Amino acid sequence: MQRQRDPWEPFRLWLALTIGVYALRATFAASWLGAIPGWVLLIMVQVALVLASRALLFPGRVTPYREGDRGWWSDLRDDWQLWWQRRRQP
Repeated sequence: MQRQRDPWEPFRLWLALTIGVYALRATFAASWLGAIPGWVLLIMVQVALVLASRALLFPGRVTPYREGDRGWWSDLRDDWQLWWQRRRQP
């Protein structure tokens, strides 16, 4: 069986790197490390947005964990119907 790849994995990694670079820049503001230009962070944030967009637009690489699972929308609808049934009972 082939391992399914998580579409959000590259986004999470890049976001962690972006936050790390920003933290280094903020922590060492008075040294040479704090001299990282703002456009570098801007480009890193834009790349993170592109990776998030890609994960949202092409999520088909991940298969459901359980067969027959109808998904979160069905679970939400079932919860809503149960709530209305409980509310209608005297």
